[in-house]
Amino acid sequence: MPDRWLIVADDLTGAADSGVAFAQRGWVTDVFWGEKPPGDDAAVWAFDADSRRCASGEAGSRHRDALRRCLTPDRLLFKKIDSTLRGQPAAEIAALCATLQEFGRATLGIFAPANPAMGRSTRDGYVFVRGEPLERTETWRREHSYENADLAAILASAGLRPIKLPLAQVRAEMPDLRKAMQAIAADEAHKPGTIVVCDSENDDDLCRIADATRGLAIGFYIGTAGLAKALAAQGPLPEPRVLRLEPSKRGTLIAIGSPARESRAAARRLAMYLNVQPVRVDGSAGRLIDNSAEAMFAISIMARVISGHDVVALLEPVEGCDSPPDPSQVRSFAATLAEALEYMGALIVSGGETAAALLAQCQVHGIRLLGEIEPGLALGMTRGKVQVPIVTKPGAFGDENCLIRCFDRMREPGQSE
Repeated sequence: MPDRWLIVADDLTGAADSGVAFAQRGWVTDVFWGEKPPGDDAAVWAFDADSRRCASGEAGSRHRDALRRCLTPDRLLFKKIDSTLRGQPAAEIAALCATLQEFGRATLGIFAPANPAMGRSTRDGYVFVRGEPLERTETWRREHSYENADLAAILASAGLRPIKLPLAQVRAEMPDLRKAMQAIAADEAHKPGTIVVCDSENDDDLCRIADATRGLAIGFYIGTAGLAKALAAQGPLPEPRVLRLEPSKRGTLIAIGSPARESRAAARRLAMYLNVQPVRVDGSAGRLIDNSAEAMFAISIMARVISGHDVVALLEPVEGCDSPPDPSQVRSFAATLAEALEYMGALIVSGGETAAALLAQCQVHGIRLLGEIEPGLALGMTRGKVQVPIVTKPGAFGDENCLIRCFDRMREPGQSE
């Protein structure tokens, strides 16, 4: 497999949790956003297209533009999707296919969205969460883009040509599996837009998919951190290293913008562990720092961080609203925390849009990934005006104690990786 990759994700935490799979295997990996790619010293570029909330046309356009700016001939492409199919993955995949064809590259997509570490699996071309059909979950009820979780139907709706690869075939003898993949790759040369929808339930299934497609004319891979780890495992062996996080006398800012139950519970548990009261920021749309009382509230948060106190800040949902916060609410949350961001000693953030908004406030343009605290929770150093350790956490990932483990890990001055 090539040792240079471009990852394109629809939000920042997704870019980080797929990119960190490669960082752990020894690749220099940068998460970035905006117009300019990071330095070429990074073998893996993980780009946040910030398209989770876009309509299908705009989401596709952002992915097309990302490839035109960032996909070099020596980089293989990985499209990171949300494991619960939020956003517009079908339109984004279709846009990537069309752009690869424009470049004269193969367009065959290998689609394996399972993430076993987080209980996500794929059976008969449908997504399951801890054995339950995705359509029955809280996440689907709160936010979904399609009628159901039938991956083939979702892809076909965007004009793509899905081919289901059932679990029995994924687990067949490797020569047989590889032969099946070779036949599909040969046929795809005459039928652009073919996407192989691969069933998988565990890490071994994903490793078999990666191994069976190695060296074939693959246009891109599509999946979550589970597939990213399987692909990264075919690269260089990780070298033992020490991650040295410089101790800071300033407080850690823990910012929770995700409405996911898992993140809210973890934040409450961390606040109890730290013996602090969570700071609750009004989620009313359009709330800005536009009067003296609100300005003093923001300054008080900054003062606590400067004095070495840790702050757990939660974006409070609008009363009676069960949907994710809209962009104006997230911007308001970031504006409230702007002063604290300039002086924090470290940052833990839940929610991809929240992370992007916070980092924009303090003129951070990227993250150099260092490792993974646990599945989905990526550790890195911010790059830009403010340079501090950061942990990014997808909203629905982790148990009630995951933020406590993140906090303790970031407070250790050095640890083996």
